[in-house]
Amino acid sequence: KKHKEAIEILKLGEPLAIDNPLLKAQILSSLGEAYNDLKDYANSDSSFERALLFDADNAYTLNNYAYYLSLRNDNLEKAKEMSYKSIQLVPNSSSFEDTYAWILYKMENYTEAKEWAEKSIENGGEDNSVIIEHYGDILFKLGEVDKAVSYWQKAKSLGSESDVISKKIADKKIYE
Repeated sequence: KKHKEAIEILKLGEPLAIDNPLLKAQILSSLGEAYNDLKDYANSDSSFERALLFDADNAYTLNNYAYYLSLRNDNLEKAKEMSYKSIQLVPNSSSFEDTYAWILYKMENYTEAKEWAEKSIENGGEDNSVIIEHYGDILFKLGEVDKAVSYWQKAKSLGSESDVISKKIADKKIYE
């Protein structure tokens, strides 16, 4: 959680990776993560963009950048493209499939979001509180309120750190 210190160290390391484009991409991706955690989205996006110039097929960079964009409702088409590419690069990754489902959710394509969320759960996401809560949100938007509440309850029992999970369960409604 020492993001400012990490940024300083990563910035020192970046020029040293001049002959190693994959290392440079990893440093830039890590910078993107640290800036995002500090809510410095301009520098985060810039770092991720630069990382992808050095390693356009890094599935983790593509997935994480796409997820952060979706959380901000920013550039969702681009996020969707990057997320889909990450799924092609690393098939059957519950985390990547959840990102794609969440982007579709943000784009209000709830039916397709449900399909991808179910794939995510089938591919190992059944014990991940974030994936389970996302699935509950999708179900709610599709009018399956009771089923949504049961998934929110499961997410809570799995240790969800969501600020609104208890409120969703109690009120049987979504908060965004």
